[in-house]
Amino acid sequence: MTERDLIIKRFVSSPNDTTVYVFINDNEAAVVDVADAYGDIKNTLNELGATLKYILVTHGHRSHINSLSMLREREEGMICLHEQDSHFLKEIGDNPEPDMFVKDNQSLKLGSTVIKVLHTPGHTMGSLCFHLRDANSLFTGDTLLKREFGKIWGPHSMGLMLRSLKRLNSVIPPKTTVYPGHGPSTTMSAEAWLDALDNLS
Repeated sequence: MTERDLIIKRFVSSPNDTTVYVFINDNEAAVVDVADAYGDIKNTLNELGATLKYILVTHGHRSHINSLSMLREREEGMICLHEQDSHFLKEIGDNPEPDMFVKDNQSLKLGSTVIKVLHTPGHTMGSLCFHLRDANSLFTGDTLLKREFGKIWGPHSMGLMLRSLKRLNSVIPPKTTVYPGHGPSTTMSAEAWLDALDNLS
């Protein structure tokens, strides 16, 4: 599969400017972080005639999952998140139950492509990134943003974030497009500051 075989739709959800993605391959769709974009997601699925297979949660902060219960109620997609962020679901309406606790290095099949799950704690303990190697795409939530990283909450959080960023820099190819949870997309090669992290312990 190439980048041309993957359809990616991007929406910015108010009021927190959370970026929501719908990506489709072979008429199967996955959503990354529903935020408050239920209407945009529904319209995209209808317009492209795609079946929702996965609802991927990069982390459990409310601004990234606010319409999760509404989407799950109306579509058949499986809610996938890391177990360490599952407690966040209790903060939103109807307390949706996750369908799958995904783990580091787990692979999910979407059409003819494979979604690789990477556990990248730091911003939250259960933060995840989703890598589509064949499509040169990485969905990073609030782990890696353009020219920066997501908010940390103290020395322990910073240590975890540092290890997660170092890992991404070592395993993700430079030509990969990065789709973050806030702000514009970037590429791994454009984030040259990540190389300097190797000098930090």
